[in-house]
Amino acid sequence: MNFWLNRRETDRAAGAKTGVVTTGGPAIAVHTDMERRAPVIAVPYGMAVCLPQGEKVVMLPESGVCLGAVNAAGDLLPGEVRLFSAGGAEIRLRADGAVVINGQVFPGKAADDGN
Repeated sequence: MNFWLNRRETDRAAGAKTGVVTTGGPAIAVHTDMERRAPVIAVPYGMAVCLPQGEKVVMLPESGVCLGAVNAAGDLLPGEVRLFSAGGAEIRLRADGAVVINGQVFPGKAADDGN
C-alpha cells in the first residue's frame, strides 16, 4: 500500500510545469500552457513572497499551486542559504556558520566554544 501511495505522489509531481509570472504582485498570474490567476504560492513556514513579473516559477497544474521560483545556486556552497530581494538586499547563511548581511560578515560561533 505504501508503495502505491508513493508512486501516486511521484506521478503527480511529474506533472509539474515551469511557467512565467505574467502579472506580479500579491495576486499573481502564471502562464504555463495556460494562464492561472491568483494561484496559491507554497513557501516554507515563516516566509512570505511577492513574486515579480517575469519570474520563472514551478506550477502543479492539477491543483493550481505555485511551488516557488526557479533559481540557480550561483556561488553557494553545499548547506548554504541565501535570501534576497529584487532591490538588492541579501542575507547569506554560510556553511562555516557566518552570516553575511549585504556584504557585512558576522562570524559564527566556534563549534567548540560550548555556547
